[in-house]
Amino acid sequence: MTIMTPPPFVRPLILATLMALLTACSGTSILNVLNNAEGYRSQHNVAYGAHERQKLDIYQPAAETGQCVVMFVYGGSWEEGSKQDYGFVGAALARRGYSVIIPDYRLYPQVTYPVFVEDIALALASAPVQQRLRSRKLVMMGHSAGAMIAGLVSYNPDYLQARGLSRDMIDAYVTLAGPHDYFLPTDKHRWTRIFGEDQDQQIKALTVNHIHPDNPPTLIIHAKNDETVTPKSAHSLAENLSQAGVPSTKLIYDSGGHVGLAAAMGRPLGFLAPTLDDVDAFMQDICRQD
Repeated sequence: MTIMTPPPFVRPLILATLMALLTACSGTSILNVLNNAEGYRSQHNVAYGAHERQKLDIYQPAAETGQCVVMFVYGGSWEEGSKQDYGFVGAALARRGYSVIIPDYRLYPQVTYPVFVEDIALALASAPVQQRLRSRKLVMMGHSAGAMIAGLVSYNPDYLQARGLSRDMIDAYVTLAGPHDYFLPTDKHRWTRIFGEDQDQQIKALTVNHIHPDNPPTLIIHAKNDETVTPKSAHSLAENLSQAGVPSTKLIYDSGGHVGLAAAMGRPLGFLAPTLDDVDAFMQDICRQD
């Protein structure tokens, strides 16, 4: 199927309409409808734990098992979000040849840090995920708060070790608009209600505080005009990775913003940012490595 790029004079109308909708609950649902086409298979609500939020969706290429496994962790300030809202991400990557797993996880106020990170580690240890991994490579990927969660699982070995797994199982990490530094430690109630008041514990939630030479190769994508999580978070992560000798690539887009960086992976918003192509190119290199 050939996907036509909207003419320049049509793009502002599409952008204004869809970006407005993306700020509402229905926005990602609309993207999912626009991306509901052939080219992939999906399986929904697969349990990885006993809680109702411990379920995941799986997206695979239509005729293959997928060259690599990607676990995508969505954001939502650690207090909102649903896997069903991000089917467009699963569809986009499955069409590129990847097996994609999108888990739900428990959120505030039901739980606080680090339970949502522990849920993702539990998902990785579950039979549905392990069966799909086998000898295939695993890429952890996340957007916004989900990027921080995916980063902690990728960089801090404690979470996987608690489930009898090794950090070596993660071959690469992709962060989209992730908050990796600066907002913690704090005494602001907005964050202490989620991360607690003990600032020594708070700083353990920052990805930059878990960087070691054996961290997986990392792709950092951020937008200059991101007003929710400023690009200085990306710069800090990249600098710390470089100092530790961890292979990393930092891409700072001129546009896209915070929400648009992820939305650009879905039809018809690909013109917002080259997120999908850049993520695909990075993961292709990872998948080809012996």
